[in-house]
Amino acid sequence: MVDTVDPLNALQAIRLPVVPASSLGEQISAALLAGMVAALLIQLVLAYRNKKRAEPVEQTFIRALEDTFILPEDERLTAQASVIRRYVDVVAGDIAARKQGEDWLEELDGLFQTEFFRKGAGRALHEGLYSRQPAFETAALGPRLCELLQGRMP
Repeated sequence: MVDTVDPLNALQAIRLPVVPASSLGEQISAALLAGMVAALLIQLVLAYRNKKRAEPVEQTFIRALEDTFILPEDERLTAQASVIRRYVDVVAGDIAARKQGEDWLEELDGLFQTEFFRKGAGRALHEGLYSRQPAFETAALGPRLCELLQGRMP
């Protein structure tokens, strides 16, 4: 005799294992962690991209010095001194940028590894600023300062 029972009816229902219900706190923690990781990755990518695009700080100050070349003689030296003081503030810090007199010239010579400021035309950045009679040729000072900055570029 032929068995007419359907073999599919004899199978037991397949059930997936029960997934433990996660709490709302766990879901929020996972979402926050994923968000922080994504934000960190985005920040790293942007920092890397901006670093590749950034120009050396010296190039910015070279352009600022070049802008002083068109100024009248009586304003040029003051503007150049201001640019150099801002540069020192950026690369060496506030304490170095606040120095005065011979200490200032010594700081500049140390930074640029030269004697241009204590023994050369760079003295104009100290003595020339306070003199009523300009004894210094400021037209040649700007290009020389640009050369010194160019020498510090990586």
